[in-house]
Amino acid sequence: MDKKLNYETVFDTLVEKTQEYVESNHLKAMILGISGGIDSTVVAALCHEVSKQTGIPLIGRSLPIKNKNDEFSTSKLVGEAFCDNFEVTNLYEVFNKFLTLVDGDNLVSLKRTPIADGNIQARLRMIYLYNLASIHKGLVLSTDNQTEYQLGFWTIHGDVGDFNPLFGLWKTEVYELAKWIEVMYGTMAEGADEAMDMDDYLNKELAIHKSIALTPTDGLGISNSDLDQIGAKSYAEVDDILQTMLLYKNPEREKWNILYSKYGEEVVNKVWNRHLASEFKRKNLPIVIERELYI
Repeated sequence: MDKKLNYETVFDTLVEKTQEYVESNHLKAMILGISGGIDSTVVAALCHEVSKQTGIPLIGRSLPIKNKNDEFSTSKLVGEAFCDNFEVTNLYEVFNKFLTLVDGDNLVSLKRTPIADGNIQARLRMIYLYNLASIHKGLVLSTDNQTEYQLGFWTIHGDVGDFNPLFGLWKTEVYELAKWIEVMYGTMAEGADEAMDMDDYLNKELAIHKSIALTPTDGLGISNSDLDQIGAKSYAEVDDILQTMLLYKNPEREKWNILYSKYGEEVVNKVWNRHLASEFKRKNLPIVIERELYI
């Protein structure tokens, strides 16, 4: 794995490259679905800086369907803190109506599964966001990180947009970047000359803080947490397993032995099997910011 990242460099690079892409393609808006989770929160903070420098608005939407209360309240904090234009649009009734169209009178059908329903939710949200992008002549932002990419932890034609700032970062690194951003806004609040500026920075710091504290979920009601679905205790475990298998040059058997001794066969096999089973998803990517630009 690379040396420890300088998160100021990461932040500045992601802002710069996002700005370059938006301006060079003459886009008039950045469209972001905000769940309250760490990934969309970090993208909101990045794009807020792009908006400040370019005047191109960040349009954010919280689109609850089965979101937990703490996720929803955090999504509002994030949207109000970072977006130029933010609204809440509840899609629960749309989702239920769609199920009746799919299943007809068979609403309680054995064909319905949590994953199938979750995919519908993700795709309904993306329909909404792409419609906004069309209206405002903008692009839809992706929020998937490298860990989610390697695990297939997204919905095809669902939560993948046009441009992805976080693609080069592992989940643990997204958290570290979020902590750096939180400190940045706290420092800016301490140095603010005006009470209004201080309140603005403190609101941003609070939004980041609340997002960091949330238990990561897919926002689709499939499970209580992402880690429940993945089968590991922490993202540090998940990232270590994926990085060892994908990046290290050790012989294959040595990799397995190292990981089995750390985490046990069951956890390692669950994570790696999920990676293998999701290979078909990794055939098409949005435009991404490559890791090599900030290491």
